[in-house]
Amino acid sequence: MSKVKVDIFIPMGSCACQFSAFMDRVFAVLTKYRDKVEFDVKPSFSDEARKFKIGSKGLVVNGSQVFPEFFKPESLEKAIENALKA
Repeated sequence: MSKVKVDIFIPMGSCACQFSAFMDRVFAVLTKYRDKVEFDVKPSFSDEARKFKIGSKGLVVNGSQVFPEFFKPESLEKAIENALKA
């Protein structure tokens, strides 16, 4: 079984206080799937982030499903579950 890929975009170089609440929400979900998900933290001020129309914070599941800064944790869980079934 292949793992679900999650790219986490944050404003690298900024104070952690700028993105700590966002990261807490992300990892509250990802830890439930720790053996089934791999993640990478990337700069939000990059061409890749612009491609996904991500502002200062956001995440992308399997290179296609984009979640904004204020995502609903249950939506991310559902996306991971669906990706695992695919």
